[in-house]
Amino acid sequence: MHRRRTFLAIAAAAGAVLTFSSVASARPEGAARSAARTITAAPAFTPAQQLPQAGDDWITIGGGLTNDRHSTLDQINTGNVANLRLAWRTELPGVITFGGQFGTNRSSAQSNAIEHDGVLYIPQGSNVVQAIDGATGEILWRYNPGYAKSFQPIISANRGLGLGEGKLFMGQLDGNLVALDQKTGKLLWKTKLGRPQDGYGMTSAALYYDGMVIQGMSGGDWGARGFMAAFDADNGRELWRFYIIPQPGEIGAGTWRPGEWEFGGGAIWLSSSVDPELGMVYAVTGNPVPWNGRGAGSNLFTDSVLALDVHTGQYRWHYQTVHHDIWDYDLPNPPFSFEIDVNGVTRKAIGAAGKTGWVYILDRTTGLPLYRGTAGGAIVEKKVPQDRYANTWKTQPHVVGTPFVKQCSTRADWKKPAPDGKLYKVGCIFTPYNPSRFLASRPSASGGVDWPPASYSTETKYAYVCATESPGSGLGALPKRLIDPQPGDLFSVLGVNFGGGATGKTTGVFAAVDLRNHSIAWKKAWAAPCYSGSFNTAGGLVFVGQTAGTYLAYDAQTGAQLWASPRVTDAIINAPGMTYAINGKQYVTVMARGIKGNDAIYTYALPS
Repeated sequence: MHRRRTFLAIAAAAGAVLTFSSVASARPEGAARSAARTITAAPAFTPAQQLPQAGDDWITIGGGLTNDRHSTLDQINTGNVANLRLAWRTELPGVITFGGQFGTNRSSAQSNAIEHDGVLYIPQGSNVVQAIDGATGEILWRYNPGYAKSFQPIISANRGLGLGEGKLFMGQLDGNLVALDQKTGKLLWKTKLGRPQDGYGMTSAALYYDGMVIQGMSGGDWGARGFMAAFDADNGRELWRFYIIPQPGEIGAGTWRPGEWEFGGGAIWLSSSVDPELGMVYAVTGNPVPWNGRGAGSNLFTDSVLALDVHTGQYRWHYQTVHHDIWDYDLPNPPFSFEIDVNGVTRKAIGAAGKTGWVYILDRTTGLPLYRGTAGGAIVEKKVPQDRYANTWKTQPHVVGTPFVKQCSTRADWKKPAPDGKLYKVGCIFTPYNPSRFLASRPSASGGVDWPPASYSTETKYAYVCATESPGSGLGALPKRLIDPQPGDLFSVLGVNFGGGATGKTTGVFAAVDLRNHSIAWKKAWAAPCYSGSFNTAGGLVFVGQTAGTYLAYDAQTGAQLWASPRVTDAIINAPGMTYAINGKQYVTVMARGIKGNDAIYTYALPS
């Protein structure tokens, strides 16, 4: 999953000027002003304390262990949300410029805050962390990892923090997992998980659970072998590790050609959910690399929903959504857990949105599709077009129901010739490509969903999905004799000859998908990609941001737009928002990425 290209495309679309400042020191920088609030250390949360959906506090990146981004707060609701006003705005001076394969790259702003007892904690793409008074916006302390100007991470994003035992936990761009003192921002311990020179880095949010810190490793696009691991929250000692690509002798090893497991990808880009009753942690995994030119095999456990024993890391089950992926159709969206009635019986379910345009709905006990036969939401294996060069798999999972993005390219979107001078072959989802002909397939690698998280409402039974409607990808394949991976290469694009020339426009989609039958309850078409993520509330609202710098509230049931913030000047909203309450007053907050200047956090509330 080529995250760097997607980020640059969004930045360019917003008119970003890629000239940036750097951060020099490597220490907690203390309070920017006199501290207005005493920070209360979080306890060693029990699973029972973390399981409920977010309320006054938002203590995990997804609001709770279910990761569904649903809040029980309802002070702000469909009847009064139009009265929301800016309560405070705080600049976050943690922007940094990184060098690398693609030239200078500004750190992105892709995380929502977590909140405990009136204090927000939020990381920027540079791994600078701020503690902020949730009522006033005052910065209480700042942690700065102090990267050197010459530092070249594989990607410049961070998607959240973990919280527990009076500590904040963060996976860093330099391959270190760190624990910070919640009250001061002081570095307490640091554990090295991997080196950027080897393709490793971390974008996913750490999760505190039952005395452990659970962290996924990113970097599959650079040939790094992705893994999930757990560490002692007290001292950073590793407790278990599960590699996404199995080595010889491990379960799933026979799904790879010999030797490919060493650099096969399978990144963990995103946060996970946990079911304490079942004792499972659920992750979604990245695509195999290189995109094309691999040997035959389904390539486990890439493009999968993966369940592990939360205390031992042992394999429990998996469901692979794309077999032998050659299109970058991985699962880039966080998994969320929920309960839903099926034929009068309440079932444990887990959902994950994919680039394919479907939400995969599984039984989280067994990993099997929750719905069967021809029911909406059922998943059936269907025969797909084959190509000998690509070693394509004979069938692919198809979800019964309406996809939230289109799944076929059209000639109208691809009128210009490919790099070889011929017209593109126009195809649909799972159409293969090879060295002899360029293909325009849909969804594209940057279409469907990317990392911005979907949310799920226990009231409406809808998943709210932020997606991109793209004319597709122009793909060709290089002859295998030209594929020669070397250390430091961007493995994901080896074997692919990218063509341009799409005449169709890339737009955005914000859709409510009814998970009782995978129908589209309502859908909003935007002029630009939807790249923010959402959260929803018991007040009947769903909030989402636009790259144009506007934050929106919709009626969660009907899709009617009820509120829009004043446009944030010189900024784009890529981060998802969240909500919390202090002394009975509800706030809604979101981070905006500064295009030329600092990032900033914007917090809204009803007039007192």
